[in-house]
Amino acid sequence: MRHVVGALMVMSVLAGRAHAQVPSPSPSGNSSALAEQLFNQARDLAKANQWAEACPKFEASLRYDPVLGTRLNLATCYEHVGKLASAWGLYRESIELARKAGDTKRVEYAQKQAAALEPRLPKLAISVPSNPLAGLVVKRDDTAVDAGAFGVALYVDPGNHSVTASAPGFETFTATVTLPEGKTETLAIPALVKSAAAPEDARPAERAADTEPSAPPSKTRTYAAIGVGAAGVVAVGVGVIFGVKARSSNNEAKALCGDDLVCPAADFERDKKLVQDARSSATISTITLVGGAAAIAAAAVVYLTAPRTRERTTARIVPVPHHGGAGLAVTGAF
Repeated sequence: MRHVVGALMVMSVLAGRAHAQVPSPSPSGNSSALAEQLFNQARDLAKANQWAEACPKFEASLRYDPVLGTRLNLATCYEHVGKLASAWGLYRESIELARKAGDTKRVEYAQKQAAALEPRLPKLAISVPSNPLAGLVVKRDDTAVDAGAFGVALYVDPGNHSVTASAPGFETFTATVTLPEGKTETLAIPALVKSAAAPEDARPAERAADTEPSAPPSKTRTYAAIGVGAAGVVAVGVGVIFGVKARSSNNEAKALCGDDLVCPAADFERDKKLVQDARSSATISTITLVGGAAAIAAAAVVYLTAPRTRERTTARIVPVPHHGGAGLAVTGAF
């Protein structure tokens, strides 16, 4: 009941919204009408001692039409709900605004209220290490604290206050400070701990590489690899055939002239021809087997190293003659 009587005693000072207001940009008709309605609703709630419900309406009215009367009413409302620092700040603003408007009654009222609140205001000082980290951000109740205010005891509302400190690459420090009326507290931000996780901006490339589907190998190089491999298989087959033929000719020569290939004069020419055929077949077998194996290996390399983008690829298998016979080679651009 005491709060209700106190509120009624100052109504003569706070009643009017527009009376003795400081000149400001004129709001639109709709905004002014809405501000008036919100103000009247808030004042009725204040008369009923429903301050918690009245404050949001005073705030809304002030946003639509920032007149001095509404500002003082909101300050009084804050005072009743325990937001002492917020109320003190509005009273201090109102003193200067009322002076500019020549409203001595409201100047005196705001000065009296602000002076009465000062001994009750708690203060909070936030200090940081002497060499603060680059990008350090300190927030009190989700509002950034200016670097120039570090170490300065500033008025705050009584109650709980959340303080956070963060910097890129470091763990966030969080603390809660509870301040009763008139108490001064200092919170020292400790040295932040390095974050174990990699910075987020260093990971997009890795995530893209992990999630991006692999493109199929180049079709041209795939076909070239198949062709080369097939040619290698054929060459190996030919080598096997000539190897069998060489073995057969050699066995026939031994059967004719013995293991030492010493032949009677009558069988000498035939044995000589069999030995020559065996050696020739063996040479061809060796060349084609080696060439085929090389072609198969080359095909595997071409396929496994095929790029994931389109490109022009040309490949050819060409015979390579040499003094011991002939071989195969893979030529072209890959």
